[in-house]
Amino acid sequence: MEVTQETLENSELINWTIFQELLMMDEDEEGFALSLVQTFADQAKRIFSEMEELLKDSNRSTENLQKLSSLGHYLKGSAAALGLQRIQYECERIQNYGKQNNFDNYSKAAEAKNLEDWQACCNDAYQCALDYYKQSKDLLTEYFEEPL
Repeated sequence: MEVTQETLENSELINWTIFQELLMMDEDEEGFALSLVQTFADQAKRIFSEMEELLKDSNRSTENLQKLSSLGHYLKGSAAALGLQRIQYECERIQNYGKQNNFDNYSKAAEAKNLEDWQACCNDAYQCALDYYKQSKDLLTEYFEEPL
């Protein structure tokens, strides 16, 4: 499948306005956009791995939730800078659920009563973020015709 500008615009994974600004930077330095996307992909793999370890930890602690929140916040900013809006939103969920904050009226968060419930909310958002990451990575690999 050939991935074009129209494919990216219609994907709902990517905010085309932001991503287009990134692509325009290639006019000054060829391959700049691809290098940023590759850096993000490497960073996301590492952060998702750290999140997975925290989510697998049977120690349901405030400290683990705070670490998840911090990782979510960090990856949210990186995703936002590239226009990866679905990843950005799910990372915002991780950030907030890690702070035990039901910012989006998610039913599980509204019913959360303990650390285990909040960790489950983080896990749900993590699974969504990971799925959107894989979809975005596949789409951008095809777009740039380079492995990420």
